[in-house]
Amino acid sequence: MLQNTQILLDRYHSFVKKVVETEIIYTLEDNQSVAVCPSNKYELDEEPVAVLVYWSEKAKALACQRDEWAEFVPKAIPLTEFMELWCLGMYDDEVVTGIEFDAQLFGHEELPLQLLKDLIHEVKEQKKKLIFKQFRSLQDFEMYLDDLEEEDYL
Repeated sequence: MLQNTQILLDRYHSFVKKVVETEIIYTLEDNQSVAVCPSNKYELDEEPVAVLVYWSEKAKALACQRDEWAEFVPKAIPLTEFMELWCLGMYDDEVVTGIEFDAQLFGHEELPLQLLKDLIHEVKEQKKKLIFKQFRSLQDFEMYLDDLEEEDYL
């Protein structure tokens, strides 16, 4: 495995652990949108799909507040909202997640359903009790995800 790929995977796994621990995810937003860039990994109709970018710490988001994101400000997203609304919304919109990107837009791209599965696994590992608005329990959420077909996604 390439060293850069391992670095990105390590950042991704660290992100999952940290956001489950703190129950907060950060993105950058302005009054019209959130931080987005084209994918280097995923295409739809021979065009790169959009990548919505997220960080585990406000400071990491602030480090990317430059160029086209210079006017963007950090937004904190509660973990349950991120899981229920943001990740499922990205799945519906056929976009991917960008995790812990640096100022050079070097980061891990992951499909939203895989990120959700990894978050759920970590919630179980940390024995967290989350309260969802759209699901009765973590198990209910898991069963819903099992019914979705990721094979047809990108």
